[in-house]
Amino acid sequence: MRPCTYPPPPPGCIRGRCSPPPLPTSRRVVVGWQQEAQMTGAGVTARAVRRFSVIPAAWLLLLVLFSRVAAAAGDDGDVLLEVKSAFAEDPEGVLEGWSGDGGGSSDFCSWSGVTCDPAGLRVAGLNLSGAGLAGPVPGALARLDALEVIDLSSNRLTGPIPAALGRLRRLQLLMLYSNQLAGGIPPSLGRLAALQVLRLGDNLGLSGPIPKALGELRNLTVIGLASCNLTGAIPGGLGRLAALTALNLQENSLSGPIPADIGAMPSLQALALAGNQLTGEIPPELGKLSYLQKLNLGNNSLEGAIPPELGALGELLYLNLMNNRLSGRVPRALAALSRVHTIDLSGNMLTGGLPAELGRLPQLNFLVLADNHLSGRLPGNMCSGSNEAEPSTSLEHLLLSTNNFTGEIPDGLSRCRALTQLDLANNSLSGAIPPGLGELGNLTGLLLNNNSLSGELPPEIFNLTELTSLALYHNQLTGQLPDAIGNLKNLQELYLYENQFSGEIPETIGECSSLQMIDFFGNQFNGSIPASIGNLSELIFLHLRQNELSGLIPPELGDCHQLQVLDLADNALSGEIPATFEKLESLQQFMLYNNSLSGAVPDGMFECRNITRVNIAHNRLGGSLLPLCGSASLLSFDATNNSFEGGIPAQLGRSSSLQRVRLGSNALSGPIPPSLGGIAALTLLDVSNNALTGVIPDALSRCTQLSHIVLNHNRLSGPVPAWLGTLPQLGELTLSANEFTGALPVQLTKCSKLLKLSLDGNQINGTVPPEIESPVGRDST
Repeated sequence: MRPCTYPPPPPGCIRGRCSPPPLPTSRRVVVGWQQEAQMTGAGVTARAVRRFSVIPAAWLLLLVLFSRVAAAAGDDGDVLLEVKSAFAEDPEGVLEGWSGDGGGSSDFCSWSGVTCDPAGLRVAGLNLSGAGLAGPVPGALARLDALEVIDLSSNRLTGPIPAALGRLRRLQLLMLYSNQLAGGIPPSLGRLAALQVLRLGDNLGLSGPIPKALGELRNLTVIGLASCNLTGAIPGGLGRLAALTALNLQENSLSGPIPADIGAMPSLQALALAGNQLTGEIPPELGKLSYLQKLNLGNNSLEGAIPPELGALGELLYLNLMNNRLSGRVPRALAALSRVHTIDLSGNMLTGGLPAELGRLPQLNFLVLADNHLSGRLPGNMCSGSNEAEPSTSLEHLLLSTNNFTGEIPDGLSRCRALTQLDLANNSLSGAIPPGLGELGNLTGLLLNNNSLSGELPPEIFNLTELTSLALYHNQLTGQLPDAIGNLKNLQELYLYENQFSGEIPETIGECSSLQMIDFFGNQFNGSIPASIGNLSELIFLHLRQNELSGLIPPELGDCHQLQVLDLADNALSGEIPATFEKLESLQQFMLYNNSLSGAVPDGMFECRNITRVNIAHNRLGGSLLPLCGSASLLSFDATNNSFEGGIPAQLGRSSSLQRVRLGSNALSGPIPPSLGGIAALTLLDVSNNALTGVIPDALSRCTQLSHIVLNHNRLSGPVPAWLGTLPQLGELTLSANEFTGALPVQLTKCSKLLKLSLDGNQINGTVPPEIESPVGRDST
């Protein structure tokens, strides 16, 4: 009897053991004779019996082959158990059914992830993709010599790729992508003559060069080695892979030129080499890839001109050459790419004008030429149809920002009826915004910022009800913001800053219910802040600084619960800070400086625990500073030139990242809290012009980043601390008009960066060491 190694058990199997299959009874042939001997006499009697035996010859051969296959099948089951034991973790339990208990491993063809050959005897495929397995790639896989497919992708496998996998002569698919493999790609994989798909990408630990031996795998159709850490040059021999349809080497550290022989791959449909360190010029031979649909060479260091031969790629759908060092003009030959839907040439050094023909490509959706040196006027017939009378219905994204385009925005862009994004920012465009842009009913993004546009906003713009982003900042636009702004119900971002807009902000802005960002900084808006802004429940950013706004801060702003940045500085606002601001629990930046606000800060603002920056300087505020000290995440705090009373809140010491504290010109009293010594990041402490008493606390010696200490015009006393000389960054020490006594500590001579020392108006005796007197700019007494 022999082990049963094939399912289902054939006749004769008992408890996992099998008898040979019965021989047929027909077509028998004489194959020999058998002799029986019996030995007698002097101990030996012989008897021979000759008889015919009938055994079919062909079945003897089948029996031998069957025995070998059955033995190999038995080995496959045992090997699979070794594979299972190699994995350190199986969190989803996909291998729990892999067991030889009770019946050996005879049923391995039914195990999860295992595929057998048609006879059900050998393992032909192993697919354990996405199972969460951890551990190494099992070297035992190399003993499954009938394997055609290995897919261990999207797991947590670590360690190297076993070189022994190169012995799998029948292997057609090897997929180990999206793991944590490390080491080099074994050159032995170049012996996998049957291999068609090799995908090892998204393994950041894979390093070293791409083996030249891969160029010998003539059956390869896919090479996927993206998002690893491969180095060196792209092997030139890859050009011999005539069956290759996809070559993806992007997001590595490959260097050197693109081999010209890649242009000899007759079947190539996708070439992705982006995100490397490739240099040299784009080989014009790539124009011979007649089946190429995707060409991505972006984010490299390629130089020279864009080869006009690329215009011969009649099947091309996607062209990305972004973020290289390409120069010269945009080839007009690209206008022959009749099937292309994306052209991205951004982030290069291209010069000359914009070929109008590109805008008339029938399938083009994305035309991205931003961040170049293109110049001249924008063509007015870009989006004309084939007969230049019909509008284009394909171009959806026209991104031409950060170039040197001049002149007016052509009204002909109104023919680009499919546009959803128009970005002409950061150019030198002038004149008025054309009313025709209001015909682009699908537009979601209109970015015209950083130009020299002038005039008033055309009312047609406010018909663009699909707009989500309107950026017109840093121009010379004038006039009022019309009530029609309320039509833009989908608007999320409204950037009008650094223009010359005037008049009142319309109440209808509160009808833009999707608004998240409002920035009107640096205009001439006047009147009061609309209370309707409180209706904007999604508002995150409200920046109205440096306008001519007056009146009270509307308490309705406290209903903007998502608000993170509130900047109303540099206006003429009056009245108190609304008590409703205690509801602004997401607030991070609170800027009200340079107004005429009065009263106390609402106590409830202590609950605004996310504030990082506070600047309420130059107002008429009073009371306690404590309500603004509830956050332990403060980075800067400025309450200069107000009428705050009481002590400096000790709670400021909880903000270990606090860098600048300015509390000068108030009516603060009491000592400097020792808790400020816990602010390791503190660089500036200005509490001048108050009524502080006591000594400079020794705890401040722990603030080793202090560069400016300004304590003048208080009633501080005691000696000047010697530890001030241990502050390596100290550049200003202003102690004048206090009650300090004793001698100036000689340790101050160690402050090599000290540029300003002011001691007048104290009772300090002795002389100032010459090492301190000598530098220019020191005011020492």
